[in-house]
Amino acid sequence: MEQRRQLTPEQDALEHIVYYKDKPFLEERFIDCFKGRGVFTNKTIEPSTFVVEYRGIILCRKKPKPRKYDTVNKYLYEFTWKGAQWCTDASTEDGTLGRLVNDNNINPNCEMKKIEWEGKPHLCLFSVKKISPGEEITYNYGHSSYPWRSLVCSCK
Repeated sequence: MEQRRQLTPEQDALEHIVYYKDKPFLEERFIDCFKGRGVFTNKTIEPSTFVVEYRGIILCRKKPKPRKYDTVNKYLYEFTWKGAQWCTDASTEDGTLGRLVNDNNINPNCEMKKIEWEGKPHLCLFSVKKISPGEEITYNYGHSSYPWRSLVCSCK
């Protein structure tokens, strides 16, 4: 019986980037009319584990654009990498889960890291603490004052 070699979290992320796949134990769930959908785990995730890639069209911009929250397209992730302004546009519904991970600026269980593949940065979420089965996957979108952080849900 052949034993599979243990991958580092970064190697695991690269494997999922290359094969364009999500972890089988992650699932999309509807939360409520305020949050919409989210991503949940069906198994325990240990700290420092690769969880999911935020996939989309990866664009490099030579000049930074003014930062503002886009109410039409909520799936743009802007960041700097190697001295340039980059953007991952995950606005196209493609069946992948990373684009559905919600913001948690108080107690996130994941953090975003950039993993390079074929000369481009890929945005990957890694767990920062143990995540239990049934728990929502979250990360801190950044220090911007996003409108939803001050809104109260009035779902019926």
